[in-house]
Amino acid sequence: MRTRIDLSTSGNYGSGRAKSQKGPDYRTSVVNGRLAPMMTNYWMSPETTAVNRLPMLNIEHLEKISLDGTWRFQLLRSPREPLGRKWASIPVPGLWTMQEESNVFFDKPIYTNTQMPFEEQPPFVPEENPHGVYERDFDLPDGWMGKRIVLHLGGYESVAVVFINGVEVGLTKDSRLAAEFDVTSFVKRGNNVVRIDVTKWSDATFIEDQDQWWHGGITRSVKLYATNKVFIEKFAATAGLEKDLATGTLDVRAQISSIDNEPTDGYSLHMSIRELSKQKSSVLSHTLKTFVAPIWTETPVEVALAARDYFHAKFWNGNLPKSAQQAVSIMEPPAQGLVALSTKVAKIKAWSAEEPNLYTLDIELRNPEGAVIEVSQQRIGFRSIVIKGQDFLVNGQPIIFYGINRHDFNRFTGRALTRDDMRQDLLELKRWNFNAVRTSHYPNDAAFLDLCDELGFYVVGEANIESHAFINTLCNDTRYLTAFVDRIGRMVQRDIHHPSVVMWSLGNESGAGTNHEAAAAFARSFDPSRPLHYEGGIRGNWMGSHSLTDVIVPMYPTINAIKEYAKSPKADRPLIMCEYSHAMGNSNGTLAEYWEAIESTRGLQGGFIWEMWDHGPVQTLADGTKRNAYGGDYGEEKHDGNFCCDGMVFPDRTAKPAMHEFKALAAPVVITAVKAATGQFKILNKHFFKDLSEYQLQWNITCDGEILDSGVVKLPKVAPRKSANFKVSSKKLAKGTLRGERFVNFSLVRIASTPWALPMSEVGWSQIALPSQALAPAKKAKELGDVVDEHGQIILPYGIVAPSVSLWRAPTDNDRIGHIAAQWERYGVREISRTDCVVRQTPASIKVSNTWETSTGVSFKHTQIITPVVGGFNVKESVTVPKAFEDLARVGTLFELDGSLNELVYFGTGAHETYPDRKIGRIGRYVSSVAAQYIPYVRPQENGGHTAVRWFELVNAQGNGLRFVMGKPAQVSVTPNRDADLADSTHDVEVVPCGNTVVHIDAAHRGVGTASCGPDTLDKYLIKTGVHTWEWTVTSI
Repeated sequence: MRTRIDLSTSGNYGSGRAKSQKGPDYRTSVVNGRLAPMMTNYWMSPETTAVNRLPMLNIEHLEKISLDGTWRFQLLRSPREPLGRKWASIPVPGLWTMQEESNVFFDKPIYTNTQMPFEEQPPFVPEENPHGVYERDFDLPDGWMGKRIVLHLGGYESVAVVFINGVEVGLTKDSRLAAEFDVTSFVKRGNNVVRIDVTKWSDATFIEDQDQWWHGGITRSVKLYATNKVFIEKFAATAGLEKDLATGTLDVRAQISSIDNEPTDGYSLHMSIRELSKQKSSVLSHTLKTFVAPIWTETPVEVALAARDYFHAKFWNGNLPKSAQQAVSIMEPPAQGLVALSTKVAKIKAWSAEEPNLYTLDIELRNPEGAVIEVSQQRIGFRSIVIKGQDFLVNGQPIIFYGINRHDFNRFTGRALTRDDMRQDLLELKRWNFNAVRTSHYPNDAAFLDLCDELGFYVVGEANIESHAFINTLCNDTRYLTAFVDRIGRMVQRDIHHPSVVMWSLGNESGAGTNHEAAAAFARSFDPSRPLHYEGGIRGNWMGSHSLTDVIVPMYPTINAIKEYAKSPKADRPLIMCEYSHAMGNSNGTLAEYWEAIESTRGLQGGFIWEMWDHGPVQTLADGTKRNAYGGDYGEEKHDGNFCCDGMVFPDRTAKPAMHEFKALAAPVVITAVKAATGQFKILNKHFFKDLSEYQLQWNITCDGEILDSGVVKLPKVAPRKSANFKVSSKKLAKGTLRGERFVNFSLVRIASTPWALPMSEVGWSQIALPSQALAPAKKAKELGDVVDEHGQIILPYGIVAPSVSLWRAPTDNDRIGHIAAQWERYGVREISRTDCVVRQTPASIKVSNTWETSTGVSFKHTQIITPVVGGFNVKESVTVPKAFEDLARVGTLFELDGSLNELVYFGTGAHETYPDRKIGRIGRYVSSVAAQYIPYVRPQENGGHTAVRWFELVNAQGNGLRFVMGKPAQVSVTPNRDADLADSTHDVEVVPCGNTVVHIDAAHRGVGTASCGPDTLDKYLIKTGVHTWEWTVTSI
């Protein structure tokens, strides 16, 4: 049934018909219609989720026309504002907030986390409410006349009204799921005009409050498709797996419907699994019969007698005899057009993220004469999901979720993505060993799930529900009941056939109320094959809310909390962190400790890092400079700063340094030493479903970073989750006479190419120390020379700023938002000055005793003892950290060298940036420019450090320079920027190299943690008060 809304009254809404001697010209029409009174202020009516929207359908159609491309466009300041006569243009998909700012595109993005971008309370929104009008012509093929024609609108923000040829067709909310409308009676032969009005703020905005940029516009594709008058209206295929892991199950539910009262009697639905066509059980079909409603008073006596006992509850236990079943089917016949089929197929290959085996389900609708009138297909995968106690089992195995949260993002187009954008996101995640994605916090484009099916990802499909600003109210507001159920229900219906989707999420940070209970009940009823996921159900109490979540999915728990739960006798569900390791700026500290707990504790099955992207759209400033923007950069008053830049990749999709840590942790093998000196090692296969035959294990032996020997291991066959010993044969395993640290390094490479990597690409590595002889220390010299000036400062060759003590760093996002940097401000350690200096010199050494004072008046002692070595000198330093300084950023030495020393070689952890609580990396010899050491975090902060540095060299273009050797491995950074310049800049593009080479040698450096949203670093990575000592030697090259 179709309801047409009357737009004949005068006013300001609708694409009315302009008078013309040549007939209507919809392209330049002036608004002269408005919604009927019952639909006034439709954008503030939470009970109204749609008008004339068709049921959710998840199959493709052969006869279709893309309407993507350039559309006519007007941006109004309110849905009440009259439409003008002047049109601009805009791409579709396309957000008006991401167009170059102009008189037309006056509305810009706004970023908020929890707070709403305006003051109004639900369901009311500001009177000034940007309203985009999209319009274009299209030609209807002659062959489509007489057919049913549907308009598909893929996505919009946040409410859309559709017109065809000046007549309103329907309305839709839920900006992340497609809406379809039957436009058959609105179109005409030849040229037509489609108009889509999108209103930015609506009642739906309050349940789409998702730590995101607020945009306006059409985000996904628009198209038309045609079917016959009898058509597939609904289709739900669910593939499963028997316990033998070789027998697949398939259940199909479909609805065949018609328009214009076209009879469906004799039409048939046929399905077959293409790759299994030789199995009879892979072919299914059902022929429809005319629906006949029973006439109760004229029921045949034999039917009435057979049904009587059923109606009178004789079979209350469900054991109906066949006669009663047949009678009931007559008295209560199935709905017209309903199809329900199931089958089992043998010898299938199961789907998993490791082995994403897919099959093609061919779908045909045939008319009574047997002619095919509709053709489609779906890709399906056979796999099982079972929760058994504390185990989340996929195909019988307690898999691990190496997951990440992902928002839709493109730095140029916002949330308007192409299929290739989505594919590139997933390929990048594969390169870093991720195997799972949570679609935070809304359903992604269906194409994204197609790609996850193909490439192999476990997906948490999340509903478009977050009411963070009203977290405990809207979940119990019955005005939003339909919206909650609608959003979850339509998501489940659309995505039920995707094997990649292993859990349904009821949304995010929207409390736990009756609206969730209703939506959960629908999801469980429609799809009993998948568990439910909802963090809001267990917030504050992990023991409750079994109706809302089948897994414990906490947000940013401490390591102790997850271990305590898993080991508790009260634990009754698996724990999978929905968000952890908040990746804002220089972050992801203690990631290794989380994974140590996960891999050693039953019931812990991984989690999803927050998040993939730094959401920094490219903004062009008045002078032409481009920068990655964040909250406040577009002039908005209410915003949450750079909290949107919290991903594992920068806005251009290049990986942040923390990616290296994760890749190592998620590698498919673990290699340990049995007896390294004799070449005996053990390899553990971390896969759950496949052996290691697709990999090659390469090795080399290094001394002081130089390769001595290398080869390839002939791996034994190692079954999933099993270990095997192997041997490396090399004379270089023996200690020998060479000085320097020695390591055996293993590199696991995938032999063949994949969609995400070239052949022989590395997927994991291990490094194991071998017995070594330390490097020879610098030879002592007799004379020290002039190494201290008249001010008691050390004179370095090429020195510009003399070595001083440093206790401060440019605050990271975690330092700043976690209120750690505020402590440093109270300490006054950013600016320190010497208040006293005593120099004592002997023929063999110089001792400099300094007293430093912070800007807040706290004094502390610092000593430097300098002794001569051949070609340079050695410095031993100590600092006594006052008890008042409970949590410093660093304790170490800071100096600046001439900027001509711009080439760096170092022996330490690399090649990526590392910090004490994010330190996984190979000890090796690395070559870099000083400029390349700068890491361009969107908001500048501490960066470029390396843990466990043994020595480093800085040289100029002629090869002359300095070599620094640490007394023991130290945290070192060599960068082109001063800490103060980083701290005082708000965007990466503001950072200008100081012209010198800035060096930090730290005896202690604070971990980076995740305190911007998650836990701070562990106690062992905090700097203790008391005495800290360190030493370094500098020689000329």
